[in-house]
Amino acid sequence: MDTKVPRLLRVREAAGLTGLQPWRIYEMIKRGEGPPHLRVRRTIFIPEDGLVRWIEERSATHHGEV
Repeated sequence: MDTKVPRLLRVREAAGLTGLQPWRIYEMIKRGEGPPHLRVRRTIFIPEDGLVRWIEERSATHHGEV
């Protein structure tokens, strides 16, 4: 079985890739509007492939508004 584990990004890394401020990503997650994520203790991780899908979905439905 060939299982691929997605690369996990910290919020700061995801912010750097998206151009968003880390606080904005934290707020979006808090409101349930952010990218898919998981918590390990006090750290939030965002799967890279989930971040890409989230951006694509938002681009299609919000015409790029974040």
